[in-house]
Amino acid sequence: MPNNYPQIDASLWGDEFPVAKNTIYLNHAGVAPWPRRTAEAVTAFAEDNVHHGASNYSQWLETERRLRQQLRQLINAPASDDIALLKNTSEGLSFVANGIAWSAGDNIVISAEEFPSNRIPWEALQPRGVAVRQIALLQGHPCPEQPLLDACDGRTRLLAISSVQYASGFRVDLDLIGAHCRKHGILLCVDAIQTLGALNFDVSACHADFVIADAHKWMLGPEGIALFYVNSAIRDEITLSEFGWHMTQDPND
Repeated sequence: MPNNYPQIDASLWGDEFPVAKNTIYLNHAGVAPWPRRTAEAVTAFAEDNVHHGASNYSQWLETERRLRQQLRQLINAPASDDIALLKNTSEGLSFVANGIAWSAGDNIVISAEEFPSNRIPWEALQPRGVAVRQIALLQGHPCPEQPLLDACDGRTRLLAISSVQYASGFRVDLDLIGAHCRKHGILLCVDAIQTLGALNFDVSACHADFVIADAHKWMLGPEGIALFYVNSAIRDEITLSEFGWHMTQDPND
């Protein structure tokens, strides 16, 4: 798939990334260095709070609204209402794991190469009778994802996969996996942290029901904020485990 992100003038690299002047930085897949514009945005927010307190709270909410709209565009989600902001990927995956009405005998299919954040929440369901099937991808095979598809059966409720594997850099065919899940009524949960900001991602094309990714890798943002997408068709089926005043229609009433 071609990368449709706008090309950046090479002269901007030194200005935006001072780290590049003395370092060849290859760890964006871990924690990326901020560009200057990220640091300036965080500093501007802090200065606003220091000098004005919460006087500009309505502007903060507008910034949040714009961010959710930008994230909607980034993943081609149907609406910004499909996007929530969380602390990190682990929190989003845990929301999914704890929000589905599981039954004893259900199973979840994941790859054997997953980062712990996309394994431990599912394994925590095992005392409730939910099996976790860890399946090795056949890298180098004409269809590396086939073992995942073959591992699904009539009791598979969810397939959880990283769009790009953290250790190998292997990029799975999400459209293939999504089509299989949609055909068989299986929920698809995608950890997209190693994709967003670096590669194109189309939630509508791959039929993902959940997409989670936080900002501190290829999106070049701070830690502590994450995208959480939920397919609106199944949103009401997810049981909430956290509650707050922003859930009310009119918090001031």
